[in-house]
Amino acid sequence: MEQHVGPIPLSPQIHVGVVVRDLDKTMKSLSSTFGVGPWDIRERRYPKEQVEVGRGPFAYKVAFAVMGSIELELIEVLEGTTIHAEFLSNKGEGLHHIGFRVPDVNQVVAALAQRGIGVLQSAFREGARYAYMDPAEFGGITFEFVQRSDT
Repeated sequence: MEQHVGPIPLSPQIHVGVVVRDLDKTMKSLSSTFGVGPWDIRERRYPKEQVEVGRGPFAYKVAFAVMGSIELELIEVLEGTTIHAEFLSNKGEGLHHIGFRVPDVNQVVAALAQRGIGVLQSAFREGARYAYMDPAEFGGITFEFVQRSDT
């Protein structure tokens, strides 16, 4: 039975996640065309035991840069089956999700579960946890909620 739950507050600071085939090529193009950068580039590896919802293990490379009032996140899948790899296979490169930092991912996931909204993929690593929510109720918009130890 669905309970009535008030709105979930969203942070005014967002990031936009874009899945790409070639991170370096995309960064170079964005930097030379629009002056986007500097870039913070990181490789993320999630062994099976750190994947809570979804299939692991998987790895991807990400690059972050501030672009106006948002943070841009480029995502290149390195290995494994992730929602990013499925997106790339089914739709090609493009806008994948809108992300928000939250103090407690589990609390947000629980509040959304009360509304019947499920998790597509979630995982954790030291100092961080994330969850991508099913976009079916949101007109196809995938929301990512990220918790970091410095939040």
